[in-house]
Amino acid sequence: MSDTPQSHSGCAIRQRAKSPQQKALRRQQILDAAAQRFTSAAFDKVNLVDIAADAGITKAALYRYFRSKETLFLALYLQQMEALVQSAEQLSAPGEQLGVADACLQVIEQHPLFCGLNAIIHTVLEQNLTVDEARAFKTELLPLMARFASQISRWLPLTNDQAIGLLHHIQASMIGCWHIAHPGDTTLEVMSQPPFTLLKVEFRQIFRQHIQWLISGLSEQLPPGSQEPS
Repeated sequence: MSDTPQSHSGCAIRQRAKSPQQKALRRQQILDAAAQRFTSAAFDKVNLVDIAADAGITKAALYRYFRSKETLFLALYLQQMEALVQSAEQLSAPGEQLGVADACLQVIEQHPLFCGLNAIIHTVLEQNLTVDEARAFKTELLPLMARFASQISRWLPLTNDQAIGLLHHIQASMIGCWHIAHPGDTTLEVMSQPPFTLLKVEFRQIFRQHIQWLISGLSEQLPPGSQEPS
C-alpha cells in the first residue's frame, strides 16, 4: 500500500507529503480515521494498522506523524477539546432559559467523542509517554483549560483559580459518570433485566446531577448578591 491518502476534496496526494500543507492534510486524515474507529470500538480494539489503512497510508508512514497509539489519540483529544471549548465560547451566558449546569451539559453532550477520550485520558492515553511528550501535551492543554475557565467565569462570578478548580471537579465527575453509564456489553445485558435495572444509569441524568451539586457547593463562595447557580 502506498503512502497516498485521499484529501477531503477526494484528490489523492500521489507522493510522500513534503509541503507543510500536505503534511497537515495527511495528519488530519490520520486523526479523522482514528476518530471514526474510536466511535465504534473501544480503544483496546482499535489498532494502528486499520487506522493507517483507512487513511490510505502504510503503518510505517503513520509513525512519521505519531510515535505511538497513545500520542495519536492524545492529539485527537486536544482537537476534540478545542472543538468543545469553541462550543462553550459560542454559547451565550446562561440566563432564564438555560442554567449553568444545563449550559455545561449542553456543551459536553455535543462532543461524545471527547467524553469517550476523556474517560481514558489518565489511565490509558497518558501512559507510556516520554517526559517530552507529556510536557508537550500539557503545554497544549493549558491554554484550552484557560479558555474554558474564562468561559465559566462569564457564567459564574468565580476567580480564574476557582473556575479551573470547578473544571477539574467536572472532569472527574464526567470520567466516573461515563464509565458507570457505559459498562461492557455483557454487563449491560445483565442490567437490562430486573432486578438489575436498578443498577443501570443514564449518563446525561447522573452527570447533570453531579454538575448541579458541584455548582451548588460553590455557591457558598460566591459574593453576596451574585448570580445563584442553577
